[in-house]
Amino acid sequence: MSDRDYLPLSTTLVKTLTDKLYEKRKTAALEIEKMVREFMTAQNYEQIERICRILSEYFVLSQNGNFRRGGLIGIAALAIACGKEAQRFKTYLVPPVLQCFLDNDPKVRYYACESLYNIAKVLRTVTLSYFNEIFDSLSKLVCDLEPTVKSGAELCDRLLKDIVIETCSQFEVIAFIPLLRERIYVRNAFTRQFIVSWVSLLTSVPEFDMVQYLPEIMDGLFHILGDPNPEIRKSCEILFSEFLTILKSSQVQPDMFEDMTRILIQNCQSSDELIQYTALHWLREFLNMPKCHQVLLPHSAGLFSKRNENNAAQNLPDLTITKMVEVLKTQIQSGASPSRIIALGWVHHLFECLQDQMVAHIDVLFPTLFRVLSDPTDEAVLLVLQVFALISTSNRTNTDRNYNDYFTKFIIVLMDLFRTDRGLLEARGSFIIRQLCMLLSPEDIYKTLSETLANEPDTNFAAIMVKILSSILLTSTELHDLRVKLKNLQTTESAGLFVCLYKTWCHNPIALVALCFLSQNYDHACKLVQLFADIEVTVDFLIEIDKLVQLLESPIFTYLRLALLDVENNQTLIRALCGLLMLLPGKTDAFHVLRRRLECVPNFIDKFTSVDKRVANLSMNAKVNETTNDPRKNINFDELQQYYLAIQNKHVDSKKQRYRYTPTSDGL
Repeated sequence: MSDRDYLPLSTTLVKTLTDKLYEKRKTAALEIEKMVREFMTAQNYEQIERICRILSEYFVLSQNGNFRRGGLIGIAALAIACGKEAQRFKTYLVPPVLQCFLDNDPKVRYYACESLYNIAKVLRTVTLSYFNEIFDSLSKLVCDLEPTVKSGAELCDRLLKDIVIETCSQFEVIAFIPLLRERIYVRNAFTRQFIVSWVSLLTSVPEFDMVQYLPEIMDGLFHILGDPNPEIRKSCEILFSEFLTILKSSQVQPDMFEDMTRILIQNCQSSDELIQYTALHWLREFLNMPKCHQVLLPHSAGLFSKRNENNAAQNLPDLTITKMVEVLKTQIQSGASPSRIIALGWVHHLFECLQDQMVAHIDVLFPTLFRVLSDPTDEAVLLVLQVFALISTSNRTNTDRNYNDYFTKFIIVLMDLFRTDRGLLEARGSFIIRQLCMLLSPEDIYKTLSETLANEPDTNFAAIMVKILSSILLTSTELHDLRVKLKNLQTTESAGLFVCLYKTWCHNPIALVALCFLSQNYDHACKLVQLFADIEVTVDFLIEIDKLVQLLESPIFTYLRLALLDVENNQTLIRALCGLLMLLPGKTDAFHVLRRRLECVPNFIDKFTSVDKRVANLSMNAKVNETTNDPRKNINFDELQQYYLAIQNKHVDSKKQRYRYTPTSDGL
């Protein structure tokens, strides 16, 4: 920027504001404060807005650390000078400062805390319009490794609490609950203490009526109650006590008690004594409330202690179990939604407590349970999946396997259901697979699904399934360990898993390239991208490339982006990415994102070294592989490539069949 672009800030002022010394930056900030006060007196808001824009866009958001530090102190000085009129410029004040909360430089993070504190002191109530963003940022800064940053975050936290208390009528709790529900599961001790302090504060203010949101945060609070830190456990225990006291005297809807009862029953089975005691204590208090009796009755099965369940299991005759199964089956098939869910809860309860005796009824219940997967309620679907998980692990005849034959049968029937009901696949497919991965081993789920789809005659369905499976694999938290295993390929078993997935992923070229990127098989990924020259490039194909580019920018592929720094040893990776770039239309966002990423590669113009050097590197890598016994060398990529081409030929033939014109006899 030229000196004129910084006006009304002088060149000297800009230089002082960006000086390395704090005292000089502070002097410049005082000068800005004085200048803004003069503009305020003259009501020259246009010039103040210009200074705001310069400080936020060219200083606070600058790539230069000194500019960011100067911008933060300068923008705080401007806010102080504006006083009550600072709300005119709030969009220039708060959002840029929040972006600096996650800066790599701890000094910038500290100055961001200091700046927000001064801005919030001026804005007061107006600050609440950014409450969720500020809360989210502070919940991360309170566990910062730098003590000064943590101290600054705690200072901002105290001020924010004061503002919420003094302007409670303007604070929207309902808008905050979704964020609280998400952050409450964070495991960091400092963040947990931060969250408990906020819930305690909001609970202490009657106007906020936090009890009505208790079902949404209760499970998360139980997680915090199990924290190993005694101080956190005590704080959370006190919070539970406060909630229970308020609950006894409140007019609460029955459905709230039902939601809380389910959470309490679940936590009664915890191995943590404090969690178990708290859950049982709450249930006992619920039983003492007449208004809860009707709500608790359907959950009576879950209220049994584990010891009573085991005693009951020994005394129930087979005939009684058979009659119970018949009644439950009828309720699941024809009962109303609440009755169906209660019946499913009983089925789950029976399989959990009477596993050996319930084996004889699996075939009777199997079709009925499968139809529930199309149920519109998530709760019913989750219960069915939980039952299938119990069935899959019961009475294993082969100790070498994690699951019995019903597991494979379940996967096969699930694929049949998805194939015939595309609406279910589109609406619930991803949800069902993710839940299964939470209940059972993700690796076993993916391996069995892959083996089932390997011989799938409907190539279009296979391509859709691979697209869904690939998306889950690359984005879901539940599959983190599986991603790590595929990324490293350190064992023969993991290499075998890669080959198994590869053969099914062949149905979707972009998903296959993503799998190769994930497993760091960049040479083969490059070959696959080159083969795209023979594929019909459709809109859907380009959309999938677009999504892949966005994924490559995610934290999951951090290691791939860092691999770009090693230009000589990762030329095929660069070529593969360049190939994807060549396929994308030049006006798309994905094109520009990928182009900018490639422009960051060292020596971008001359990154492809000589052939001799490349051959030398390959020879060296081959020798290393021979000595390190790398499992990757057992993967026959030439054979896999031929398999891929054969599958793609099937897709071409299938597409021809779908669009082939068949003349009718009417015209003869």
